[in-house]
This record gives sequence, C-alpha cells and structure tokens, in this order.
Amino acid sequence: MPASYGAANYWGVNAFEFEAAPGKSRFARWQFVPDAGVMGLTEDQLKTMGDEFLAGELRERVAKAPVSFDFRLQLAEAGDNLIDPTLTWPDARTVVSAGKLVIDKVSEGMGGACDAMTFNPLVLPAGIKPSADPVLNARAAPYAISLGRRLGEAAKK
Repeated sequence: MPASYGAANYWGVNAFEFEAAPGKSRFARWQFVPDAGVMGLTEDQLKTMGDEFLAGELRERVAKAPVSFDFRLQLAEAGDNLIDPTLTWPDARTVVSAGKLVIDKVSEGMGGACDAMTFNPLVLPAGIKPSADPVLNARAAPYAISLGRRLGEAAKK
C-alpha cells in the first residue's frame, strides 16, 4: 500500500503512438515515477490510517512543497503487443524521460475538482494517437456514464 499518492509509481497499460517528427513515430506506454521515491506502508501502519488518509497526506505534502513526477515513456520494440493491455513488455525496453508533472495545489474534498470532470483517454494532444487496443477505445463511454452517475448522486444530496 502506498504511503502517499506522491510516493507511488503510476503507469499506463495501453500503448499510444507518439510522433517524433512528420512520418516518424514510436509506440510507447507512459509511466510517472515520483521524484521523492516510492514509499509504502506495512500492514500494521495501514491499520492505523483513516479511510481517506491518502488525500489528506497529499494535501499536507503539497502544502509544504510541490510533488513532482518524472514522465517517462517505455518504447515498444518489434513484436511487442500493442493492443492487449494485459500483456507486459519486457523490462529491458528503452525508457526515456519525456517531461515533468508537478502538483502544487490540491482541492478540498475526496475527489476535489475532478468530481465534476470525466477522464477520456482518447482526448489527446497533437502528435499522440491511440493504438488499436479495443480496451483503450472502449474506455470513453463507461467513464462518461460514471460522470453522469456521480453528478446525479451529488445533485440528490
């Protein structure tokens, strides 16, 4: 169990096509690696934590200093499966740093400002395209339904 949202690795299981230059592209999977390192909790430590400790811990951490992650891409090689997110790629694949994610503010509430937003993994910036992965291409619809349900529940309160 992670000790903090700011001290956990995050990685995508879907492949995306990244354009390096016109006509030149590579498929990759993304990773976010915490600059502070990975920190976990023991079972005994976890028993002493409240249900929403991760959100509270992140607020406290960010109040002291921004939390940052190295944004990395694991590059596919010939033969790597680009359409099955259940299959891992070998650890020997090249991983390149592609940027930095910095969190310098956390909204109040369990979901904060994100409660009224939907995540659509197919809304991508120029130069990035989805793979033909059927799981990736099916994700937008259930996420939209989830948003509708969350907003409906919030309206009832």
